[in-house]
Order: sequence, then C-alpha cells, then structure tokens
Amino acid sequence: MNKRPGRPVEINQKYGLQGGKHHGPVYAVQRNPSIHKYFLTVGDWTAKIWSEELKTPLMQTKYHNSYLTDGCWSPHRKGLFFLTRMDGFLDIWDYLYRQNEVAYSYKISDNPLTSISISLGEGKMAAIGDSEGSVTMIQLCKPLYQEQPGEKELMN
Repeated sequence: MNKRPGRPVEINQKYGLQGGKHHGPVYAVQRNPSIHKYFLTVGDWTAKIWSEELKTPLMQTKYHNSYLTDGCWSPHRKGLFFLTRMDGFLDIWDYLYRQNEVAYSYKISDNPLTSISISLGEGKMAAIGDSEGSVTMIQLCKPLYQEQPGEKELMN
C-alpha cells in the first residue's frame, strides 16, 4: 500500500517574515473555530492573532512576565482565547472587550502549565495540564462561554 501523497505538499503562505514574528519557538497554532480566516499563535512571551489576508499580526498581547506555553480559542465565543503560562497562571483574553489587557487571570498551579482544552459541547469546562502530570478541570462562568450579542459581526 502506497502511503505517499499523490502530489507534494504545497506551501501557500508564510506569516511573520515581514514583521511580527515570535522571538522564539511557536508552541501553539489554532484557527478560530468560527471565523476560519483568523488564527492564534502562542510563543515566547506573547500571543498573536493573524488573518490569512495579512502577513503581520492583527493583534499582539502585551509581553508577559512569564513564558507562554499554550493557547486556544473558545469554541463558542468568537473573540475569546485562553493562554497558559510557565508561572502557573491561566489568562483569558477577550478581543472584543479589550485588546491590550488580560480580561481575567487565575492561578491554577504552582507548576508550569503546559496545555489547555475547552469542551466543545457547551464550552463550560476547561482542562489544564501542568508540567508535573496533573490536570485541573475548571468550570467557566456564563460570560466565558455564552456568545455576546453581535460578537460574530464585530469579529468579522
């Protein structure tokens, strides 16, 4: 059985070559589940929101005091994303509420956080992994999983 693709992989775009790239490894890349032209990257001390239409980021978080390790979009809130940090904090950013400041920050562990996943069903639960092998489940409050009026239109 031949498992090779029929044609070679084609590179369509490269982002950050003209400015805005991360200063170290990129640890997470995720498309916005609702608006596919936007994607989130997490690396060094920042997270960035990109659009397929631009070669530089639309938005960049401030530089954190601690290295960022992972991130993901909310499956239901179009402008909400989550970031994990080496100092054990979870940061929640709401692009529509404020672009230059964390909306909510919470200490999850004394160990570095390494991964995050938000439940796809109703989006009420988040699972956060740390460097010592523990997983913490947290329940999100309604404003963190319930879509805000006009959110999709504003994000477009």
